[in-house]
Amino acid sequence: MVGFENACDAFSGAKGKMAASSVALSSLVMMEMLRAMCAVSESESLFTKPPWANRWLLAGVTLPVLLHLGVLYTPSLATLFQLSPLSKLEWKIVAAFSLPLVLLEEILKFFARILK
Repeated sequence: MVGFENACDAFSGAKGKMAASSVALSSLVMMEMLRAMCAVSESESLFTKPPWANRWLLAGVTLPVLLHLGVLYTPSLATLFQLSPLSKLEWKIVAAFSLPLVLLEEILKFFARILK
């Protein structure tokens, strides 16, 4: 994704496909882990009931994230899964797609509390 003169070049060649796949997979992993952390309570806000209230949940989120980072940054595993390490800009892209999910979850919980 980073270092391409034309946006379409991001999907051409092995490097471009690996970078795009890495960003897409990382976005999905982070979205699901954030959703899991938001699920600590069905109706209470993360500010009221934080994720560290459930230690098992934190372990259940930390382990997959560490495994994902291991796949991205271990050269042999990255080659096996046809992924590439993410740059800072690519991590910002992942965050830009993943973090709004927390806001959406908080809005849904807010309306669930009101309509209850």
